[in-house]
Amino acid sequence: MTALLTAEFRKVVTLRFWWVLGLVPLIVGMFSSTITLPAMSVSTNALEVDPLHVDLAATLYGLGVALFLLVLFAALFGAVNVGTEFRYKTLTTTFLTARGRDGVIGAKLAVTAGFGILYGLAVEAVSVALLLTFGGESFGLSGTLFAMLGTALICAALWALLGGGISMLTRSWVVSCIAIAVWFTVGELILRAILSGIGLGSVNGFLPVSATLGTVANAAASNEIDWLTLWPAAPLTLLAWTVAFVAGGWVLMRQRDIN
Repeated sequence: MTALLTAEFRKVVTLRFWWVLGLVPLIVGMFSSTITLPAMSVSTNALEVDPLHVDLAATLYGLGVALFLLVLFAALFGAVNVGTEFRYKTLTTTFLTARGRDGVIGAKLAVTAGFGILYGLAVEAVSVALLLTFGGESFGLSGTLFAMLGTALICAALWALLGGGISMLTRSWVVSCIAIAVWFTVGELILRAILSGIGLGSVNGFLPVSATLGTVANAAASNEIDWLTLWPAAPLTLLAWTVAFVAGGWVLMRQRDIN
């Protein structure tokens, strides 16, 4: 298994897509974290808002955009990392030289999840460092912040796996990336509106992006943002979506002719 993991890791780092996909959330995280605290401090003074709320507001808005893009691009990485195997037909050689398909699939998914966590660590480290630098005394480390950062890492890993699962099902990284991008940006919003319109709004919280937002935003017990999915339903829902797509893709990968 160690040899398979090493081989999968080398496959990733010898190509450019892994760091290209990681640049977008990193750059956006730098920008949003740099301007959030000064902007919120001005708003707080002008509107006479309680300064104690600046910490939470900065956490939600300063990191929110960066963490959202982190999860999105982790999913895109998973889709590309798995899907390119079909595009360039490299799975045939890999399966023939390995003892079984399960080991290859498991190693690929493990490396995919690992890079999702790596993306998260990079984005979070830079974002928090800049918030501390430009926020001065108005922003500080707290249990709520660490809870949100920790759950965001888990979400990045799960979405990387989910993206890989989608590519295993579609056998196309292009189709998978388009589907993921559309779902993240407008797809789920449209479905939420439709479900609410027909009286099924209670189902909205069990959609994957909604569950992800609830997982991160409600990570600390003190948050309890009611219009988002609460714990423990939020992380369990996201885990269920991930397991469903990965399991479905895994079964097809074991049975399909990959010539």
